[in-house]
Amino acid sequence: MNISGMEDMMEESFEILDSNGRFLLNMENHNLGTPYLGSAHCHHQLEISYIKDGKGKYHIDDKIYDVKQGDVFLFNNIESHKLVVDPPDRLINLVIHFEPRFIWSQNDNSFDLRYLQVFYSRNESFTNRLDRNNPATAKISELFTEIEEEFRNMQQGYELMVKVRLLNIFVLISRCYTKAPKDLYNSHMRHGLADINKILDYIDSNIGEELGLEHLANVAHMNSSYFSTFFKKYNGIKPSEYIRSKRVERAIEYLKFSEKNITEIAVLCGFNNMTSFYNAFKKVTSFTPSDYR
Repeated sequence: MNISGMEDMMEESFEILDSNGRFLLNMENHNLGTPYLGSAHCHHQLEISYIKDGKGKYHIDDKIYDVKQGDVFLFNNIESHKLVVDPPDRLINLVIHFEPRFIWSQNDNSFDLRYLQVFYSRNESFTNRLDRNNPATAKISELFTEIEEEFRNMQQGYELMVKVRLLNIFVLISRCYTKAPKDLYNSHMRHGLADINKILDYIDSNIGEELGLEHLANVAHMNSSYFSTFFKKYNGIKPSEYIRSKRVERAIEYLKFSEKNITEIAVLCGFNNMTSFYNAFKKVTSFTPSDYR
């Protein structure tokens, strides 16, 4: 999106969808001109950001980090963040957004919840920017480049290779930057993964319908309190926050690819009034629907 005083040329964008065409992961290559005054935003996907070249500043909630080539940043699904590039600098940013369920494995024991804990559980020493002096940061940068090459070449099985390299990144983060508990994976978790996948599929298929907490808890055959805790354990955010972000994501698709008016889009995406639609859209994107279109 080009806005006065801003230049963001997305050179490449790749994505991986599930068998039903639903989003799992994408990689975007952004060439940010100057001046670039990014818009603060958050989203229900988790994000890893790699600075390929240039310098600037990342504004993350109430913190500001200087940015330079080789930096790697992590964002969970409630952190508001934006990039700022001042003249005469430019910046090339490689970004991966992914659904937690892209990582979940139902067929073997390769998944361990601790590999996502850096997104969900932070201690006082946590920083969004990985330690520049840790040798693992350079290795993670190399893995980013390998993921980018897999997307560009798209040889047979490239989706699996992308997942393998992303898992490699999480293992390095778990090993070199965090101290997560070692008992987070057990047989109960496998059943939990199956249950949460069913709920996420249900939300995707009924995004325009009423999706209250009690209703979703009934679908999952749980009481409301337990369901809310259960959902946040696997997704890092409350069910209501996830649904709001998914509805805004669907609204963005309509704004981009349809001629429907904004009121129609709000109804189709499950918002019961225009005020809630505008408030949700601006919270997620920093724009009104009209401005975004």
